[in-house]
Amino acid sequence: MQFKVYAKVDIAELDLKLLVAFEAMLHTRNVTAAADAIGITQPAMSTALGKLRKVLADPLFVRTSQGMEPTPFAMELAEPIRDALQLLRQTLNRDKHFDAATSTRTFRIVMTDIGERVFLPGLLQHLSTVAPHVSVRTVQLPVKEMRDALESGEMDLAVGFIPDLTSGYYQQRLFNRSYVCIARTNHPHIGDTLSLEQYLAASHAIVSAPGTGHDVVERVLAEKGYRRRIALHVTHFLAIPLIVANTDLVVTIPTMLAESYLPAGNIKMLTPPLKMPVYAIRQYWHERFHEDPANKWLRELFCDLFRD
Repeated sequence: MQFKVYAKVDIAELDLKLLVAFEAMLHTRNVTAAADAIGITQPAMSTALGKLRKVLADPLFVRTSQGMEPTPFAMELAEPIRDALQLLRQTLNRDKHFDAATSTRTFRIVMTDIGERVFLPGLLQHLSTVAPHVSVRTVQLPVKEMRDALESGEMDLAVGFIPDLTSGYYQQRLFNRSYVCIARTNHPHIGDTLSLEQYLAASHAIVSAPGTGHDVVERVLAEKGYRRRIALHVTHFLAIPLIVANTDLVVTIPTMLAESYLPAGNIKMLTPPLKMPVYAIRQYWHERFHEDPANKWLRELFCDLFRD
């Protein structure tokens, strides 16, 4: 058999199966035994060796009185190919497991200041026990930036009421909630109940947080033709309890947030005088990271801690 002078090999011509066949031949020095070792027929092994000889321009294994012996070139290739195949096996067969107890990962979560108030205390308390070296970073993003950040992996998870985050993203409902009104305890015009007349006559503060669907309250009022005076318009909920406790403003906010404000004092929670929509708090993640062990662990943790 004639072979051309060895030249640089185009790796695109190499089938991984050919290298596995080469490794088996190195070990057995016998075509039939090598074929058995990797689960193919003897003719298929001979074909694989023929292809490899052509690509590498070397006979690789030559029949001798001791069996099929490797050429000097094959011996040069032996250790690098074994190492390369071993590295591939270790990489592809690695244990897909996230070790929370030892991880130093920073999880990046999109959530509003509502989410920070509702989720972070319980989340951080639990992490201090099961994942003491893990850190959490939260950001608030509009939906367009949220999509890009989840897709790229810049953000691991988004949690909240985000109805515009759909195609290409997995989602899991954690719980359903609705809305209530809050006012200061000693409000001069509102007692323990709130009539529609009082609601429409009152001055209101509204919160329009980017990346959420809580503007649904405004849509409900508009659909019913109701108008009210908006005295304050803000983009976050942080200052709302202090504002409500010290003014006559009324605010319609998510139930879970209102409940967290009550311990601050001088705030009462009131049933709205008209039916408010129920909304779902969900966690969202991009399909790219659906099988990622760390992402799965974080999602399961949110589910365990907060799902109804």
